[in-house]
Amino acid sequence: MSKVNQFLDAITARRTIYSLKPSLPEGLSIEDVQKVVQKIVKETPSAFNSQINRAVILTGQAHKDLWSKVIEGVDGNFAKRPISVRDEAFGTVLFMVNDEKTSELQGQFPAWASAFNQFADHSSGAAQISTWTALELLGLGAHLQHFNGFVKASASDDIVPKHYSVQAQLVFGAPVEAPQPKTYIDNEIKVIS
Repeated sequence: MSKVNQFLDAITARRTIYSLKPSLPEGLSIEDVQKVVQKIVKETPSAFNSQINRAVILTGQAHKDLWSKVIEGVDGNFAKRPISVRDEAFGTVLFMVNDEKTSELQGQFPAWASAFNQFADHSSGAAQISTWTALELLGLGAHLQHFNGFVKASASDDIVPKHYSVQAQLVFGAPVEAPQPKTYIDNEIKVIS
């Protein structure tokens, strides 16, 4: 149970941390982040082992340029978060799925065709939460954003190829302060035999 408890502790500790600074914690390199993201994207399960998950990590000027374009595209009421992302975070992990692979699977398995987009969403979600948890174990703060359409419209093809769907943006940096306590609803899991 000790390994399971370590895993559960990591999940329990994972929090949305908006207060970031544009740096990495001491001793952590972007190569460390890249290795974690690469391993998680590779190992995340996908329907029919389609391996549809893709990610790219933006830092520095690439990070700032993308979020500046997103800011230009959003309504003024929704610009607060992209502005803080651009100015306060160190980087962004863009999560995507390969739509060509999804279409290929829909053609190969017509009985399941209507479900493959949902399968892609599930697999991407698994990669996002696993990455978020792992980055926080590295000492980073992070929060998940969903400016998907704006990111797709703002990104160049070398960042988001035309045949990819943007699923989420995991924004990260050195945490400035601890996250707020989390509250819970009563959600007992029943065992029914």
